[in-house]
Amino acid sequence: MDRSRLEASISRALAGRAVHRPLVAEIDRYWDIFTDSFTELVDAVDRLVAETAGAGARGADPDQALAAVEAWRRPAADGGPDRLERLTAQIRQTEAHLGAVRSRVDRDTVNVGVVGRTRAGKSTLLRAASGLDGTVLPSHENNPTTASRSWIHHRPGQAEALVTLRTWDEFVEQYLAPLHASAQLPAGPPRDPQSFRVHVYPQPGDGGGAPDDYSAVALPYLRKLIQAQTSLDDYLPLLARRGPGERIVVPLKELAPYLSYPSGEDGGAATPRLYHAVRDIHVRCDFPHVDTTAMVLVDLPGAGEAGLDVQQHFLRDLTHEVDFLLHVKRGAANSAFFGQEDYADLHLAQLACGDVPLSDFAMVVANPDVSLSPEAARNVLETARAAVAHYEVRTVECPLGGTPESADAAVRELLLPVVLGHLADRLAEMDRAMLDGLRRRVSEVTREALLFAAEVAASAERWQLGVPDEADRLQTLADRLCDDLADELGVVYEEYDGMVARGEHIPQIEAAVDEAAERVRDWVRGGFDSADEDEWRSRTRNGMFWRAGAMADWWFNRARTKLTEEFGGVDASVDRAVALLWQRMADALRTRLTEAVVPVDDRPLEALLHRVERVPAPVLKKALEDFTGLRTDYGSLFLRVGSPVVQEVRNLTGRTLPQIPAQTQAPAPAPAPAPAEAHAGQAKAGEEPPPGSRASWFKPPADAQPGQPGQPRPAAHPGPHPASEPDPQPAPPAAGGGYAAGATADMEQLHHHLVTTVEHAVGELEHKLHTEALTMVRVLAAAAFQFFAAATGTPGVEREWRRVCRAEQRSIWPGEFDGAEAALSEAVSVLLKRADDVRTGGTEVAAAVGAPLPGRKTGPGQG
Repeated sequence: MDRSRLEASISRALAGRAVHRPLVAEIDRYWDIFTDSFTELVDAVDRLVAETAGAGARGADPDQALAAVEAWRRPAADGGPDRLERLTAQIRQTEAHLGAVRSRVDRDTVNVGVVGRTRAGKSTLLRAASGLDGTVLPSHENNPTTASRSWIHHRPGQAEALVTLRTWDEFVEQYLAPLHASAQLPAGPPRDPQSFRVHVYPQPGDGGGAPDDYSAVALPYLRKLIQAQTSLDDYLPLLARRGPGERIVVPLKELAPYLSYPSGEDGGAATPRLYHAVRDIHVRCDFPHVDTTAMVLVDLPGAGEAGLDVQQHFLRDLTHEVDFLLHVKRGAANSAFFGQEDYADLHLAQLACGDVPLSDFAMVVANPDVSLSPEAARNVLETARAAVAHYEVRTVECPLGGTPESADAAVRELLLPVVLGHLADRLAEMDRAMLDGLRRRVSEVTREALLFAAEVAASAERWQLGVPDEADRLQTLADRLCDDLADELGVVYEEYDGMVARGEHIPQIEAAVDEAAERVRDWVRGGFDSADEDEWRSRTRNGMFWRAGAMADWWFNRARTKLTEEFGGVDASVDRAVALLWQRMADALRTRLTEAVVPVDDRPLEALLHRVERVPAPVLKKALEDFTGLRTDYGSLFLRVGSPVVQEVRNLTGRTLPQIPAQTQAPAPAPAPAPAEAHAGQAKAGEEPPPGSRASWFKPPADAQPGQPGQPRPAAHPGPHPASEPDPQPAPPAAGGGYAAGATADMEQLHHHLVTTVEHAVGELEHKLHTEALTMVRVLAAAAFQFFAAATGTPGVEREWRRVCRAEQRSIWPGEFDGAEAALSEAVSVLLKRADDVRTGGTEVAAAVGAPLPGRKTGPGQG
């Protein structure tokens, strides 16, 4: 079998796995939001059920509108959990599956877990596959070997282990506390090292705590506590180090005490029990029989030993850390090949593999006893296959009980080719099955949660509309509320109307226009994009030697860009002006409606609109929609007003600029300074360019005809400075003068024209934008009046305010409403909010898992 081809196939499958990481991360993010919302909705349902339990509250629900909510908490006919408990359990199961998928797609390796009972041959198999020797992975005759979880990585040239240590608190919570509970001790574990050192445990056989007084189930756990206590000095220095997650590097020859139990349960005094301080171990060594570094062997402790909550840890490791499981089973004469404990391990594997078929996830490694005859060995293998036929799990014969050389050969020739072939063929399909299952599970549970949220929300809304909870008094209060809101909103409107009457500008827009104008003028005075004006003149005069027209076009393009950059920001001031009006109106509403109806956040009016949409209130809904859509309706101020002005900033020498109204016209620019002295190496007027200078490169031939410099040449857009791009056809010198004189004259003409045009554009933009700012005041005042009039003056709007405020009547009118009915009203309001959050979160999760995966192929044991 071509092992390199199989390993390449496995690498391709792992690369395909990485493609799914963004999808799973997105699902995970939306799932957290959804489950938080669901938990809050469950709390709201329980509160509502408690409120409706009172006689007064039940009298306030004559139409049984809330019966559908209570039904979710009604126990099943068979005494089982109610509907909401079942849905909550389904969500927890889906969350566990999501965690397993997240762990899987985040791995860049294929993790092969190895499990086996005492003396089954697990350590022998791991030694043969990894190349480690018995000092690192010892085999014990009668006792379990593996004390710490370990990952064995193929890293050519390395021989070390990365050991992650526990803290003392982790040791207490993860090790001592479970052992105390399993040992049936009445008190919890000691909380500090000194208390643990002196704690008195029952001693088996000492008369006071004889085995007869102790259950057979609890006794092994007690023994482990005593072992941990008597060996405390061995590992306490490791627990008392820097902090959580600390890692140390241990050479392989020193690793055994961190990884394995001593050779005898009552012996081994010379071997320190350092494994108590270990959270997990990553071994790095050179695998002798594979080349790919993507394969990791996971040594799973606990199968068949008494100790910690073996089943829980074993199941979690299988679910989150293992892609494929090898179950090592030794077959001996006169013994059942597969016992109850073996089937229990396979059952745990079946629970852990999720949506991956067990036939893909697990494989049994049959290790026949070396003492068996060939016929007996075949019987053992056939018995093994028959025992696991129900699970459709493949069985592979691999004799591990002989010499180290024979075990090594068996793993190399009989086991590894089968494992690699299986992973090459099925790993990608296993990943796909997990993702398919995640999509199915998430879709199903969110669909149920959305139905639940919709059902309880509909019941609550029906209750709000149908119960006559002191309707007359509530309507009277709503009438007064409408008058009070008219007073508050009228103050805001009158403020803006006064600005119109006084001819005032919107201060935000006025300030933005003035600041933009000043920035452009500073840009002009500072030499445009140069360090100062002298540098600009020098650079531009040099460019005028051969590209006068392109130079002029480039700078006018740059001026248009600068004007757009600076004055385009005026639109943001319009946003601020509109947002200020929205905030003023929201503040005015909040004084009467409270934060419960108009929250203090970035979008208070949108929150109010969302609440209004849940009740029959068409007038308020239309008023809020129109008012909150004001910014969209107004459009871009700069595009409408400023852009036409900027487009007129062009290189049209000699044109007459239109007049700007005197009150906004910009002051005339200062006269241009006299040309600076020519730089060293430049030709002065009437002189030949110095040999080797830049100007000498473009010296015209003797028979060249004089021409006019500065001929216009179009430029598409501002790009690299034209001085850095040689012109293939340079302009000849000016008639009657040298290069320097012609270039200087062209530069001065360009400077004057550019400054004049930009200053004129700035003045015109100031005038038009200030004029538009006056228009904007009238727009805001009109919008304020329209909202004020619609929300408080439309006939019948008082009834709409009553419907909107009913759910929050206790906070709006404290002291007016109390008792069971009022508490129920508040509980219904909370329920509606939580149901809406669940609907939002569930919809987002469902959308994230909506796309189907590509087609898949069928594996062994599948139809």
